[in-house]
Amino acid sequence: MSVMLLGIVFLFFLSIVIYSYILYPLFLPLLSWVFGRKTDRSESYMPMVSFVVPAYNEEDVILRKINNIRDLDYPDEKLSIWIGSDRSNDRTEELVRSLNNPRVHLWTAPKRGGKTQVLNSLIPQADGEVVVLTDANTLHRPDSLRCLVRHFSDRRVGGVAGDIEHRTENRMRSGAEILYRSFESRLKKHESLLHSTTSAYGGFYAIRKELFRPIPPNAFSNDDVLIPMNIVRQGKRVLFDPDAKSEEDFTEDVQSEYQRRVRIGAGNYQAFFWLLDFVNPFRGWPFFCYVSHKVLRWFSPFCLLGAVVCLMVLGLVSDLLLYRSMAAAVSLILAIGILSGPRGPWLFRFTHYFLVMNAALIAGIGVFFSGIKSAAWDRTSRTQ
Repeated sequence: MSVMLLGIVFLFFLSIVIYSYILYPLFLPLLSWVFGRKTDRSESYMPMVSFVVPAYNEEDVILRKINNIRDLDYPDEKLSIWIGSDRSNDRTEELVRSLNNPRVHLWTAPKRGGKTQVLNSLIPQADGEVVVLTDANTLHRPDSLRCLVRHFSDRRVGGVAGDIEHRTENRMRSGAEILYRSFESRLKKHESLLHSTTSAYGGFYAIRKELFRPIPPNAFSNDDVLIPMNIVRQGKRVLFDPDAKSEEDFTEDVQSEYQRRVRIGAGNYQAFFWLLDFVNPFRGWPFFCYVSHKVLRWFSPFCLLGAVVCLMVLGLVSDLLLYRSMAAAVSLILAIGILSGPRGPWLFRFTHYFLVMNAALIAGIGVFFSGIKSAAWDRTSRTQ
């Protein structure tokens, strides 16, 4: 391969990464300002709401979760809670039964099937017009539910995603995690102004029950993409409301967080093949946002890897000082990011976080191609 051709391939790979992480986020606010379509909302709209909570060995948090839901600023007679135990072998089910509350329902899976089995089984049973999907370790602020449901007064709206802040035992998060969550929330906000956000935070989002469609039983850590996109398929909008705030535990264990990212990566590639109809320009804004935000991001690790390999080869075979300087700079950045770990200076932590995220996506495609037969897994460790 000639130096010129190798340079073109390098620029191609690099341009995809730059577009996904820089250009798309820069131009999205302008596009949403010019082409955005507002929806109606009513602060007085309060439909019947059902919370669906998948649980596996959540004895440490399940009562706190139920009490948190019951303490929300919402009429108690318009709330029901549905706990789906994925064959918990601790005291989770015993604790839920001990409440003896007619508004708190317990369902036990016939066999372990993960979050997907719980959602597919419980959402059709729920008695609410609106169903809130939430995790056992997610705690909601008092006004968060009202912020979500006010949008459902507009029949064009089929789903609403809330914002989730991660917390650790000392109530602090890494700078890299803060930046990433802020970056994602900003994209979701502007995408929902154009038409719909392409995903929700899995621990806190609401849908119209009538629009729910079961997702494949082996859907692996991707309900927060598949369920919202299924609603968009039905011609409804899925919004993101940054005022609907919740908090959830965030593990500081690097290995656990990496494994969680690998699961998410595997689920992303599953979702890509299940959502191929959105890779169609005639879908309009949902196509544009889905491809720009999700598809290119999911495949950007391979583009990033390809760009680095091309650049290293160019640095060795080309006489241009530019390529040699860039190869040396990239080598230094990669070395710092790998060796510094998650607790170095801020810039080094961010570089490490970015590399770990992309490495997990690459590992995730290996999990996907090895075959995902079940959506079940052991949860990561949590703060209490």
